[in-house]
Amino acid sequence: MIPWLLLYLFGAVHSDLHKLLSTLPQYSDSRIPPILRPLSYDLQLQLPLSEVSDPDIPLFTGRCVMQFEINQQIGPESAFISDSTSNRARIKFDIIMLDHFENVSLVYNGNELEIFNVQLTDDSMELSVDQPVLFLGRYTMTIHRYKGLIGSALYYRDAGEHAVFGSHLFPNRAPAVFPTYLGTTEKVTFSITMVHPIGTNALTSGASEAYPRKMDDNWQMTTFSTTPSITPSMLCFLLLPHEYIHIESSFTGINITVHYNKFRVQKEQAKHLLHTSTQVLALLKDIFSSLIPVPKIDIVTMNEVSSTACFGAVVVSEVQFFSSDYANQVRLLATWLAKQWIGGYAAISEGTELCLQEDLVSYIAEKVIKRMTNDEHTRLGQLAKIYLSETVFLPGETLKLDEYPNEMEISEKCGLKGVAMLESIEFLIGEKTMISKINEMIYNSKKGAYSSETLYGLLNSTVDADIYVSQLLHYWRGHGGLPFMTVDRLGNSIKITQNGSNMTVKNEMGTWERMPLWPLPLKFTEFKLPIQIMISHGIQLSPVREGMIFSNLGLPNYYRVNYDIDTWREIKTILTENATSYTLRERFQLVSDFCYFYSIKSLPEPAASVLRNEFVQLVRLRPTSFPICDAAIFQCVVTHEHTRPKHLDKSQMIQMRRKVFDSFTNSSEMECRSGLAHDALNDLCTKLYGISCL
Repeated sequence: MIPWLLLYLFGAVHSDLHKLLSTLPQYSDSRIPPILRPLSYDLQLQLPLSEVSDPDIPLFTGRCVMQFEINQQIGPESAFISDSTSNRARIKFDIIMLDHFENVSLVYNGNELEIFNVQLTDDSMELSVDQPVLFLGRYTMTIHRYKGLIGSALYYRDAGEHAVFGSHLFPNRAPAVFPTYLGTTEKVTFSITMVHPIGTNALTSGASEAYPRKMDDNWQMTTFSTTPSITPSMLCFLLLPHEYIHIESSFTGINITVHYNKFRVQKEQAKHLLHTSTQVLALLKDIFSSLIPVPKIDIVTMNEVSSTACFGAVVVSEVQFFSSDYANQVRLLATWLAKQWIGGYAAISEGTELCLQEDLVSYIAEKVIKRMTNDEHTRLGQLAKIYLSETVFLPGETLKLDEYPNEMEISEKCGLKGVAMLESIEFLIGEKTMISKINEMIYNSKKGAYSSETLYGLLNSTVDADIYVSQLLHYWRGHGGLPFMTVDRLGNSIKITQNGSNMTVKNEMGTWERMPLWPLPLKFTEFKLPIQIMISHGIQLSPVREGMIFSNLGLPNYYRVNYDIDTWREIKTILTENATSYTLRERFQLVSDFCYFYSIKSLPEPAASVLRNEFVQLVRLRPTSFPICDAAIFQCVVTHEHTRPKHLDKSQMIQMRRKVFDSFTNSSEMECRSGLAHDALNDLCTKLYGISCL
C-alpha cells in the first residue's frame, strides 16, 4: 500500500447499505417441518416390460414400501389435506404417469388402517382412509404393484443388438418412478431390488449385496445395500446388456468401475476415462478432507443421452466427454463427482436455492481444474458464458429459481455468476478458509439438509472492520444484473464511481427495479487501498503515480470496469504491443468490457467509434492472441451495425444458448473467427439481427 495515498469518499449517503452489511446476521434454519416427512423406501422394480395391448410401449412395474412420519395431526382443521365433507382424512403424494396401483395398505402402530379410496391423476395419488384423523407418528404405506412408463425418468438407448437402460431423476422426475412427498429436497434411505432379464447387469446407487439370483428362465433378481439418506432426485437405476464390459480401479479406497459399450468405445478411451476419474476423485477427497461418501462409483458411458450424476453413479455422454479437450473432461468429471458430496452427502433444502448447490459444485470443480491442468481456456469460456448470459440470454435475473425448477432453468441460471460471487468471497477471506467453511457445511448437513442461510451463518468473518462477508454474499445473490464501476484518471488522481441506475434488474422479491448501489470489493494492480469494499457512489484517490492501473483485472470479483477514453486508448496500445503479458481471460475481459460500454453509449463520441474500429481490427488481425474473439467483440459489432434485436421466443433463445455454450468445451473450437464458437455466435447474431455480422 502506498503510505501517502489519500482517499476521499463522495456521492450519495450510503448509510442504509452500510447498516445492512454491518448488522450481525442471525441466520438459522427457518424452515417449517413438513406435515409429512418420508423416512425410507423399499423399492422393487422390474424392467423392461411391454404393454400387452401395445408391445411397442416399454414400461416397468414397481413395488413400494414407504415409511413416513406425520408431524402435525391431519384432520378437519387441516382442510387442504383432509376431506371435511365426508369426514375422511386423506394424504396426497406426487406421481408422474404412474397407474394400476394394486393392494395399497397403510399401517400405523402395527394396525392396518382401512383405506376408503385411492384416487389417481396424472400427477398425484390421493389416499383416503375411513377415519377422520391421522395422528402424529410413524406410518408404513405399501403399494404391492404399480406400473410406469419408460421414456423420460427411466429411459433406454440402443446399444447394438440390445438396449441399455438408465435413469435421470434430477431435479424432479422421481415421481415418475415411485410416489414422493416433497420429493426434490427431503432426504431418505433407499433399499432397492431390481428384477431384470438374465444376461443383463443391474446397477443402482447402492452396492450390490450378492450375485443376481435366478428366478426363472427369463428373469433374475439383484438386491442392493441400503443407501445413506439422499434426496430421491439423486437416486439412479441402470440396466446394462452384454454389449457392455467394464474395467475398474480401487486406487482411491473405493471401487471406481467404468462400464462401456465394447462396440462403441475403445478400450483405450475407457482406460483414459477411468484414469482421469481416479485422479479427479483423489483430488476431491483431499479438497473435502473426508472419506468418499459412497461405497462405490459406477461410470457408465451411453450414446445420445444427457450426462447426469447421481449418488454412487455417473452416466457419461460419449459424444460430450470424448469430444471435449482434456481440461473440459476434467471439468465434467469434477462436476459430476463433486456431487457425491454436494448434492448427495449434503443436499440443498429448497428447490428455489438449487443454484447455490450447483454453484458450489462448479466452484470446487474450478479448484480441480487448476490443480490438474495449466489450461486457460476453461476459465476463459466460463467468463464468456457469464458475459453473454448477462447481456444477451438472461440479463438482470437473480439466482432464485422456481419452487420446483426444471433442468433448463437450472442450466440457464446456475454454475455461472454464482461461482464468480463465491470467488469474490474467496478473494476476501482466502481459499483455505472458504473451502473449510464449505466442508463444515457439508459435515453439518450429512444427516439433514442445508440452505443458503447455513452457508451464510458460517461465513461470519468481517472486512473493513464491520462488514460481514455473509451479508455481502447474501446481497449479491439476491440482486440481479452485472454491476460496473468507472475509473477515471484525472492527472495525478483517480476517481472511482458506481452508477448502474440505467440498468433494470430483478431484486430479491422477484420484481424489476433500477439497479441499486452494489458493495464492490476493490482490487487494483499497482496499490492496495485501506478499505476493501466500496459502498459509496464514489471514491477519489490522490496522488497516484503515473502508469497503467487496472482494476479487477481477470474478474476476481463480479463486476465490469469502465475507464476514461484516454485509458482505453492506452489499453488498446498495450494489447497491440504486448498482449501475451496478460492471460487469455484478462484480454477477453478488457476487450469485452470496452465493447459493452461502447454499446451502452458510456464513452464519448466520436472518439469511442474510432476506438471501437481499432479494437475490432486488433483482435481480427491477431486471432491467436484472442480466442473466442467473436464473443469479446460481440457488443462492438452488433450495436455498431444494427439497432434493436429481433424478439426470439424462449425456446429459440434456449437452443441458441446451448449451441453457443457447447462450442466452448474444446479449445480447438474457440479460435478467433473460425471453429464452432465463431459459427454459433454468428448464427446467434444472424437470428437476432437478420444478417451475418461476425
